[in-house]
Amino acid sequence: MRSVLLPVDGSNHAFAAALYLIEFAKLHGSLEVHVVHVEPAPVAWQTQGMAEVEIQRHQAARADIVFKPVHKVLSEAGIRHETYVRQGETAEVIVGLADELGCDSIVMGTRGMGGLAALALGSVTRKVLHLATKPVVCVKAEND
Repeated sequence: MRSVLLPVDGSNHAFAAALYLIEFAKLHGSLEVHVVHVEPAPVAWQTQGMAEVEIQRHQAARADIVFKPVHKVLSEAGIRHETYVRQGETAEVIVGLADELGCDSIVMGTRGMGGLAALALGSVTRKVLHLATKPVVCVKAEND
């Protein structure tokens, strides 16, 4: 069985990547999908006075919102999946988790920004492509 890491952030592109995996599974057989949402490390001024458990609860609530539509379509398609919430630099966490879980590949949505916009803003996809030692499939939403 193929094992795939699917990073999600609530965007149309991440959802399109989930739909891509569903179509892939229809053509090529069963998949084990690991869905991850990466939260940036909290900044002290944003969490002042909050207990660590409150911060984690807040991040888990945000992740649940992001996971909900992806969980729904994967479940309806009969695709087995696990969800993970991690904290840190997004690209590094994605690549590290894919390695940790022994995933065969990473399938992720991309905004497809090119040129100066991608250089100025940075690109998680670009960083993942640079760091990954396994195949990375980039999916762009059609309606964006």
